[in-house]
Amino acid sequence: MIKMKAKYPLARGALMICLMASLFMLAQAYDPLGSDIFLMPGESRAISGQDNIKTYIDPNADPLSIDPLMRPIDPQHSAEYLDKISGREYLSPFVQITQDLRGNWRLNLYGSLPGTVDLTLVQNKDAVFGRGMLTSFGTTKDLSASGWTAKDVLYLDMVDMQNMMLYRCTLTMSEDNLSGSFNAYDAQGGAWSGTIQGSRQA
Repeated sequence: MIKMKAKYPLARGALMICLMASLFMLAQAYDPLGSDIFLMPGESRAISGQDNIKTYIDPNADPLSIDPLMRPIDPQHSAEYLDKISGREYLSPFVQITQDLRGNWRLNLYGSLPGTVDLTLVQNKDAVFGRGMLTSFGTTKDLSASGWTAKDVLYLDMVDMQNMMLYRCTLTMSEDNLSGSFNAYDAQGGAWSGTIQGSRQA
């Protein structure tokens, strides 16, 4: 009886050793990143287990090619970053200026706020600014104007200080002509839109 009791700890110890060895082997074969469902060509790798071969995806792979977009923006190369995310050529305001906008212009506004603008513009590199008068519904209002050019596009804001209204224009430049659209905003939250046709005056 004493001999049998002495054998119990030995048997229990042997059983514990076997269990620990089995768990260790299972842990070695287990791969938490393993997946046989989302396997992609060129991004998989095979490892040998007990009696089978397991395939899993490389966790460092970039199947959607979004890694460049997830990197922090480099302020020294923000134009290149905008090229990547927009899929179009970035309109830099520092391109060579080919259009001389200095002089007198007449802009005809069509749409919900029709009128005529007589404008005198000056230009310094890509910066454009000036002043003029808006005639609309039989009244004349003083305007100030400021904006900039990007390639063949003029972005021009005209402000009616008396009535606190902003005319935001996007115009295509073509020799002595301007054409495009505008959006108008007042201080009470109103908004209007229309088109513009303009030409240089002598």
